[in-house]
Amino acid sequence: MRGYAVMFCCLLTAFNADAGRITMSNPKQSTTENGHTLCVYSNSVYSFIYVTRSKHCPYSRTFDTADSE
Repeated sequence: MRGYAVMFCCLLTAFNADAGRITMSNPKQSTTENGHTLCVYSNSVYSFIYVTRSKHCPYSRTFDTADSE
């Protein structure tokens, strides 16, 4: 029985490792006045803005949910 309790605690730790992170895809893309690319990733709960010097936004990106706007 004790082995099951230890295994359960290990599973909880493993699932908690990614808590607070979300992967989002298909951003809205626009260009700023200084030539940077503005990528807006959003859904009904979170909204993230990522600025890059690349011509295109990454299709998917992982964010920390605490950084949501």
